[in-house]
Parts: sequence; C-alpha cells; structure tokens
Amino acid sequence: MHVRVALRGSLITLVAVLLGTPSLWAHSKKGTPAPSLDTLKLLQAPLGARADWASLKGKVVVLEFWATWCSPCVASLPHLNQLVESLDPAKFQFISIDDEDLKAVQTFLTRKKMSGWVGVDASGAVFARYGVESRPTTIIVDGNGKVVAVSEIDSVTTADLQAVAEGKNVAFKPPMEITEATVPSSPDTERPLFAVSVSKASSDARTTLIKHPPAGWDLLGEDADSLITDRFNVFENRYVLKDPLPEGRYDLRVNSVDVPQTVSDSVVQQAVLAALHLQIQSKTLTRQAYILRATDASKKLLSPSASTHAVKRGYWHGIFILMNGTMDDLAYLLATGLENPVLNETGIDGTYDARFKVAGGDVDSLNAVLKETLGLELVPGNQEMPITVLEVSKQEMSKPSPSTKTQEVKH
Repeated sequence: MHVRVALRGSLITLVAVLLGTPSLWAHSKKGTPAPSLDTLKLLQAPLGARADWASLKGKVVVLEFWATWCSPCVASLPHLNQLVESLDPAKFQFISIDDEDLKAVQTFLTRKKMSGWVGVDASGAVFARYGVESRPTTIIVDGNGKVVAVSEIDSVTTADLQAVAEGKNVAFKPPMEITEATVPSSPDTERPLFAVSVSKASSDARTTLIKHPPAGWDLLGEDADSLITDRFNVFENRYVLKDPLPEGRYDLRVNSVDVPQTVSDSVVQQAVLAALHLQIQSKTLTRQAYILRATDASKKLLSPSASTHAVKRGYWHGIFILMNGTMDDLAYLLATGLENPVLNETGIDGTYDARFKVAGGDVDSLNAVLKETLGLELVPGNQEMPITVLEVSKQEMSKPSPSTKTQEVKH
C-alpha cells in the first residue's frame, strides 16, 4: 500500500499534482553527481557536522524528502528509524530534508522520534536541485557522491543499502513519474466524451501519470496491487485480499467530459476489477470477539501522533497502517486484518501512529507484533459479535456449456 503527498493538505493515493514542467522537476539521474546540500540547517547532528559531499565521502547517504504535515511521511517513520538504527553510522548517513520553517520542524521533533540528521531549508532550494515535487521521496547516494536511486523509503531494506555500500547494483523500486501533456488534443480530433480502458503494459514499464487537459489522464505501468489501492478507498473500508493478485503491469486510461466524479469513479473501479478478473463481495461473520489491552510496555512503545490530518486507517494483505488514530481506530484496524471483532479496553486516550506488517493471518502472529511494536495484546473475550469485511477474490469465470458452439455466419 502506498500513499504520496504532493501539496500541503492534499492526501492522494499514488497520484500527485504537478507543480511545474517535467524539465524543472526531473529527478536527479542515476550515476550523476548528487547536487549540493550546503543550504541545509542541520538538526540532530554532531557539533561541527557538515552536509557537503566532501565531508560525507565514503558513506552511503539516504536523503529522505518529507514534511511535518505529510501523513505518509509520518507513517513511514518507524521503518526509517529501524533502518537508521540497524546500520553502522560510520558507513551510512540518513538526512531527512524539510522545506518548512525551522521552528515548525523543531516543534515536531519534540513530539516525534526521527532518527538520523534532519536538514531544514526553508528556501526549498534543495528540493528544486533534486527535482523532488512529491513526498515522501527517497534519494540514495553512494560513497562517491553519485546518485544510485530515486525510490520510496517503505521499499528500501537494510540489505539494499548494505549492497550499495559494497558497490553492488540494486534494483530499487522507482517512484511514480508525473508528466502533463504539453499540447492539448487538436480541435479537429474527436475524443470520446467518456471512455475507460485497461490494457497490459510491458513488464519493465515505469509507473507514470500523464494528464491530458481538460478531462483525461493515463496511469501507465501500474501493477495490480497499486491499481486496487489506487482506485479503492482501502483506508476507510475493510478490504481483505483472499487470492493472489495477477502479475504484470497495466495501463489505465480515462477520459471524461462533464461526467460526475462519482459516476466516473464507479465505472473506473468496475473496469479495473473486470480487467484483473477480480470481484469484491461483502461478507458478514459472527465470531467471538477479542479484547485489545495495554501492557506495561505500552507507554514506552506507543507513538503519539504528530499529524494534523484526519484519521487514516488501512489494512491490505498483511500491512496495518494507522495515522492519527485512537485505540478504537486501532481496534477497527485489527478486526479487519483478523476478520474477527476486536473491542478496545486499553483505557488509553489520545491519537497515535502505527505501521507494521504481520506475516501470518492468525492472532498469535499478530499478538507477537503488537507486543513488540506497540506494547499491546489481544486476549479472547466472551462475547460473540458480527463483523463485515469486503473480500477481494478471483472472479469465477463462467464456462460455456458443452452444447454451446460458436457458429460462423456467412453473408
């Protein structure tokens, strides 16, 4: 599941708003020298530390472009912190770069843990030099000061970064490329008033959003997982994946003129499901509820939210995400993943951020992660309750009966 933010206050799944022409905002290319960082004001760095490539030579440097108002950035902090704390600081340096006012960043850091250095450049010059216009965006630089990847922190692993330090070539997941058609369609060219198509893309296609003014857009090179999370609101609904998604990449093209957004969204959703041979069905189960309780470690491990956004809660094939949510929201989230009712009896107030992945779908696997990451636990209750989930599963394809034959019609 992936979420990106392009503008302050705008939360968009895998879609960002263009802030300039592609040439102005092109990401730094792989193999090119990393642009200067010398305008950064460093926080959480040792006295006398410098953000210049001469001082950082020999280290793999991870530049994380973020903002205090960016909910996806905040949700990714546990993973970022884990990476920082698991790697040798003599060989790796993490710098999280923000273009907000210095005081706003300092206030955020008093409320939220962010490991590594934090670099503040209110002018936005560093964002412009690196061609970053949506966040979070991760840029990885090798020990020689050359860019090796533009990626997303959630997809970066400790093993990936260690391989970079050893001089190996790593295939990092690229971020979405965002462009806009520079020349509108010719007035003489008839375009459909409403059209939606989904087709196969090449296996090595790069994910790209192309906007065609005034009312068209193409989302190219998407995998099935991203198409589902992009088109369906997995944060607000209990979607549960029951079957593996199709492999490969797809192109989604939409053109709509004076079509109500709700109508367009509904048709696009149906087109995606049909193309992937999937169906979504509501399923209500009545099961014994679990009770969510606090342990002695809760106060130490729970991470109070520093986000100003509305609550976001989502579960998608093993990944649990909570942004600015209460313990009731967390109980809802756990109930979705377990497909089992969960009641909040933690007695904990406030809002929190959490992001974790559970390999198994059973309560024991979930409990192990809950205790380790949040200091919480699930215990069996004595009350049966219903829960409704939305199952995403393979569509049963109808087969023609043996007596049905295709006839050739001759004129």
